[in-house]
Amino acid sequence: MLSSTITTAEWPNTKFLRSLDDIVNLKQRPGKHIYLVGGARATASLIDAGLVDELRMIVYPLIAGPGKSLFAANEHQCGLELRSFEQLSGGRVSLVYSMR
Repeated sequence: MLSSTITTAEWPNTKFLRSLDDIVNLKQRPGKHIYLVGGARATASLIDAGLVDELRMIVYPLIAGPGKSLFAANEHQCGLELRSFEQLSGGRVSLVYSMR
């Protein structure tokens, strides 16, 4: 779990990652892929650090106000290569990008 404040979890075998260095160390170890479900700030930090290999997004067709931008700087957008897309129910679209 990536958190700077949470210290306990209700599910077993939970490890807390506190910094980007923790994620770098985890990524260098053999094993399965790392799957992040998080907000714009955490995701953008990992992209900035070059720790993201693939980005999967589901786009919902609604207008909810200003919100937080995942790509605060334009340099992130040109590092994306669309690998696949799928139309989902309700007008949603699933997008899978590779990071160049």
